[in-house]
Amino acid sequence: MEKSFTVADLPTEERPRERLAALGPEALAIHELLAIILSRGINGESVMTTSQKLLSQFKSLEGIKEASLEDLQNIKGLGL
Repeated sequence: MEKSFTVADLPTEERPRERLAALGPEALAIHELLAIILSRGINGESVMTTSQKLLSQFKSLEGIKEASLEDLQNIKGLGL
């Protein structure tokens, strides 16, 4: 299996959490803010990929907010 890109592979100054601290939330894309909230990915998948899947599936933060627990659990990497 090919190694997946992770946030740790990024230079420190390009990592979402560090950019949030240095530049504020307005400097980050929505998927980067979600990645910070999710905290970590799963084996073989970066948290950035998981956050992008959420946005792709539910179309917006509002869509994620309105999703059922069952819908959210259908995203690989999310559970209770």
